[in-house]
Amino acid sequence: MKAICSTVAVLALIGLAGAGGAPTHDDIIKQMLRVLDTIATTLASITNQESADAAKPELQKSAKEWLAVRAQAEKLPPPSREQKERLDKEFKEKLEVAQKKLAGEVIRLKNIPGGPDALKEIRSVLVKQMK
Repeated sequence: MKAICSTVAVLALIGLAGAGGAPTHDDIIKQMLRVLDTIATTLASITNQESADAAKPELQKSAKEWLAVRAQAEKLPPPSREQKERLDKEFKEKLEVAQKKLAGEVIRLKNIPGGPDALKEIRSVLVKQMK
C-alpha cells in the first residue's frame, strides 16, 4: 500500500457541489464516511487467514462503492468558499477520525496471516489517486 487517502485528498473531493437532484457535498461526504467505516469494521473482523478470506467479498463490495462515490464527486462543480468552509468545519474531524481508524487496521493487518491479501481488495481506497 503506497499511501492512505490523505485528509487533504478527501477534503479536495468535498470541494464538489451538487445541483438539481445531484448529490450534495453533504451527501458525498456522508457516503464516504459510511464506506470508510464499513471498510474499517470489516478489517477489524480479520484475525486469521480464514477470516481474511471471508472478508474479501465485503471488501470488494466496499471498494466498488468507494469508486462509485468518487466518480459522483468528480462530476460535481466546486463549491463556493463559504460552502467549503462549512464543510471543512463540519466534516474535517470526522474524516480524520475515520482515516486514522482505517490506517490503524491497515497497519495491524500487515502482520496477520491473510491480512496483506485482504488489503489488496481495497487498494483503490488506500492508494492515492493520481490525475
